[in-house]
Amino acid sequence: MNSTVDLKLGVTYLGNPNGIPLVITPGWACDHHFLKPLANLFPDFKIMLVDMPGYGKSKALSKFSISTRQSANLLLNTIPNNCYLMSWSLSTLVAIRAIANDKDHKISKFVSICGTPKFPCDPNWPGIDYKYVVKAQRLFDGQRNNRSIKLFFKMQTKSGLLTKEQGCELIEAYDKMGEIDTEVLQNGIYKMSYSDHREAFNSIKIPCLHIFGQKDHLVKSILANKIINPPYHLCAVLQNSGHMPFYTEPDELKKIINLFFFI
Repeated sequence: MNSTVDLKLGVTYLGNPNGIPLVITPGWACDHHFLKPLANLFPDFKIMLVDMPGYGKSKALSKFSISTRQSANLLLNTIPNNCYLMSWSLSTLVAIRAIANDKDHKISKFVSICGTPKFPCDPNWPGIDYKYVVKAQRLFDGQRNNRSIKLFFKMQTKSGLLTKEQGCELIEAYDKMGEIDTEVLQNGIYKMSYSDHREAFNSIKIPCLHIFGQKDHLVKSILANKIINPPYHLCAVLQNSGHMPFYTEPDELKKIINLFFFI
């Protein structure tokens, strides 16, 4: 097993250098370029856009992309004390694991956006149907990865939820990211398919806010009914959003998150 000791993830800094540190992690097949519309909502914070292993400024750490635990260790190595953590989509798995392992109490508040401790469904858990999980596993075989990813993002632009300008921003972020190794993409699919961090999630004892999009087909908004558990786990559902509410309802998203941060 590779050691994560003394290794850190790549970071892009934005916002106010003297503000509260706000660490933001991206979803699958995304790097920090995709997070800039989200970061721009919080200019008063010291924004740290963190690339996951194998992506962007963390490309050299791709060997750790298979392990949620090791990715969580790298995240804890990277973040400062007394920070807020915000995760989008698949990186929520790493964030949950990091919070559960945060012995130094570096993370004081957590926001997940369209995330979940377990992506596939089971009889007691709303999630993705396994037939779609299997389809995703077969789709990324090393020969059509970039075509498939770009098609995925183009589908987002044609969903009716994004404006033409926002769609162009999404494709531009994809072009800036560049190619991602097949193994890294497959490792992400593997973690989405088999990770179950509900036990770690239920052990969290810091204030958490979980935001869902009512029109999200990947992470169902009904999940809010499963995980809401005051005082630690609060939930909000944005009625006119899918999987990218920072594009579709940015003002409402900003309002809800700032209210949570400054309660």
